[in-house]
Amino acid sequence: MAAKEKLEAVLNVALRVPSIMLLDVLYRWDVSSFFQQIQRSSLHNNPLFQYKYLALNMHYVGYILSVVLLTLPRQHLVQLYLYFLTALLLYAGHQISRDYVRSELESGYEGPMYLEPLSMNRFMTALVGQLVVCTLCSCVMKTKQIWLFSAHMLPLLARLCLVPLETIVVINKFAMIFTGLEVLYFLASNLLVPYNLAKSAYRELVQVVEVYGLLALGMSLWNQLVVPVLFMVFWLVLFALQIYSYFSTRDQPASRERLLFLFLTR
Repeated sequence: MAAKEKLEAVLNVALRVPSIMLLDVLYRWDVSSFFQQIQRSSLHNNPLFQYKYLALNMHYVGYILSVVLLTLPRQHLVQLYLYFLTALLLYAGHQISRDYVRSELESGYEGPMYLEPLSMNRFMTALVGQLVVCTLCSCVMKTKQIWLFSAHMLPLLARLCLVPLETIVVINKFAMIFTGLEVLYFLASNLLVPYNLAKSAYRELVQVVEVYGLLALGMSLWNQLVVPVLFMVFWLVLFALQIYSYFSTRDQPASRERLLFLFLTR
C-alpha cells in the first residue's frame, strides 16, 4: 500500500511537469514580436503571416489548456496520457505499414513470400511490429477488442493474399483513413467530457468557498498539486536541459572554472 501511495505521489508530480514547461514556453515566446520580425524581413509573403491573429488566439488557448492540464485530477490526467500514448502507438503502427509498403514497392516482387527470403523477412518483421502495437494499444485502453487497433494490418493481410502492389498502396491509405475516422468518433463521443469536468469542478470550488473560504481553497489546491515539489522538479528539468545544451554546443571539454561559472549562473 505504501508503494502504491508513493507511485501515485510521483505520478501526481511527474505528469504535471509538462504543463508547467508548456506554460514557460508560451510565456517566453512573444508572438507579436515574432510576426513583426517576419513582416520586417523578406519573409512577409510567408503563409505564416496570414495566420497572425489565429496564432495569437491559439497562444491564449495554449495558456488555458496548460492551466487545465495542470489542475486536472490525477486519475483524469493519467487517462489523458494513456489516450495520448495510444495515439502515438497507432501512428507507429501506420509508420510500420507505410515503410513495409514502400519496401515492397522498391523490391517489385509480387509472388508468394515463402519463395523470396527477403520478402518473407520484411513481412515477418512488419507483422511482429504490428502485433506488438495492437497488443500494447489493447492493454493501454484496457479492452479485449484488439481489432479496433488493427486497421494498419490490412496491407499485410493484402500482401499475404497476393494482392497487387498498386492495390496495397490504396489499402494502406484506406487503413489510415479508417483509423482517423475511429479517432474522430472517439473524440466526438467524448466531446462533452471536458465540459462536464469543468462543471463539476466549478460546483466543488463554489461549495468549498462557501463553507471554508478562499484561504482553505488555496491551501487545498496547494496540497493537491504539491506546488513546492512540482516547481522543484520543473527547475531541475530546466537545469538539466540547460546543462545538456551547454555541453552539446561546445567541442572543447569544460574546465573547472567554466563548470563553476555555469553552475553559479544557471
